Amino acid sequence: MRVSPFTPLFFVNHRTDGIASDYVQTFATTDRILLQLIGEPGWSGTAKVYMEPYHEELYEIVFNSWAVNDETILLFHTMALSPGLYSVEISDIGSSTIFRVTDDARVLDKTTLIQYSMHNNRQRTDAIFYIDGMQYFFDFRVPGGFKDSGWAFEVDTEQFSTDAADIMSLYAIDSIQQTFTLGTSRGCPIWFGALLNRLLCCTYVYFDGVRYARKDASVPEVNQQLDGVNSFVFTQTLQRVVNLDPNIEQSNHVAMRRIDSGEYRSISSTINRLTL
Repeated sequence: MRVSPFTPLFFVNHRTDGIASDYVQTFATTDRILLQLIGEPGWSGTAKVYMEPYHEELYEIVFNSWAVNDETILLFHTMALSPGLYSVEISDIGSSTIFRVTDDARVLDKTTLIQYSMHNNRQRTDAIFYIDGMQYFFDFRVPGGFKDSGWAFEVDTEQFSTDAADIMSLYAIDSIQQTFTLGTSRGCPIWFGALLNRLLCCTYVYFDGVRYARKDASVPEVNQQLDGVNSFVFTQTLQRVVNLDPNIEQSNHVAMRRIDSGEYRSISSTINRLTL
């Protein structure tokens, strides 16, 4: 059994030299942390949520299961937690890094909620985005956002010149590229950048409810804050998706906002967090 690499929790099992980043991963109380395990049927392990920093067991996760095929099963669970520090421990896999859940607006205003999904299950074998016909989005909250200084303007145009040297435009399509900055002055661990690069392979990627796409084949640029400290700031060039299918967008926003069958999260484009 393995944890899907699209799960927004980090189960780090490698050693590195230098000083570890002191950034603690942060979620809002309205975020829904989707945990997916993929493997062979018959797994008998357990997964538990612990309160930190004293590592007190809070509850054992009861997974939902869905048969992907005869050889593979998906175990999934969506966590909704109250403010505090937590970790998740899974048999044979290990413990996640400690993460924080908060409803403090001063903290959340410095973060961006990234939500991502595919248009089907055929694109990847390491994550499931449609379960029993229902679309699921992953919620990944990161420090940082878009700076006005990161805008770039482009135009795709075709022109011709008249006999009098006047320039005539046959057509022109403008576009704006924006640089997304992941990480504040403190930076964050390298695996944040790895997940950012991975999630941008998805069909649908939303930053605080606004859809963006990776520009060309660009990848996150890594900037180390201080030599010897494993803390980084990542910058990624994105372009807003503006020519949208309204039916797809409506379906996506319903899936992103779902809490349960009768309750929904509201989305505001004026703030960097979701509120009930």
